[in-house]
Amino acid sequence: MNYHIGARYQRGRGIGSIFSGLMRGFAPIARMGLNFGKRVVTSDLAKNIAGQALDTGKKLALNMAADLLEGRNVKDSAQEQLDEARKNIATTLRGGGCRKRKKRAIKHFTKKQRLTYNLLHDD
Repeated sequence: MNYHIGARYQRGRGIGSIFSGLMRGFAPIARMGLNFGKRVVTSDLAKNIAGQALDTGKKLALNMAADLLEGRNVKDSAQEQLDEARKNIATTLRGGGCRKRKKRAIKHFTKKQRLTYNLLHDD
């Protein structure tokens, strides 16, 4: 009888068996990458960078509109604004200064005055 014998990793299911083997090897790596990505996106640094980028984008749009109304060259104005935006975001990435510590509120406890009740006297 003449018949074809495939490679060892091909168990008679055609080319799909090769892809399923690749996916079995790739799935743990992909899962690890997704978990890392989730931690990065939810980190404080990412939130700070996103906030800074949003603020910078707003300022850039306002400044560009003002420059356009003044009659300045749009290309030069855009380049200046983008350079400034890059500096602001880079400063945020670097830490932009020392961290501020949260001041703990000092609780001052006062002695509670004891109230005495006397049923015989009306005060």
